[in-house]
Amino acid sequence: MNDYQLQDDPDTKEKKFKRYAPRKDEPIYEEYKKYFFYSDAYKPLKYACETIIEQYEDEIFSLIAQEADFLADRLCIEKSGLCPKPETHSEL
Repeated sequence: MNDYQLQDDPDTKEKKFKRYAPRKDEPIYEEYKKYFFYSDAYKPLKYACETIIEQYEDEIFSLIAQEADFLADRLCIEKSGLCPKPETHSEL
């Protein structure tokens, strides 16, 4: 959660969490990990994530027990309905 920062969108004035930390495969990662950032701004995001996990706890355990393929997709799209279905593209 420390990789995200709560920011105000300059156009809409809406508050959004934005990732500002590099991922491990990015060249700047080695330099970045030398520093420690801490902010209470992540707490609402952490609470939201924990609430979702608690709400769908039974579904999570059920999918893990079934050793479901694409666990994250099934949980996010099928079980919770929190993520949009990916667009389907046909090969020409």
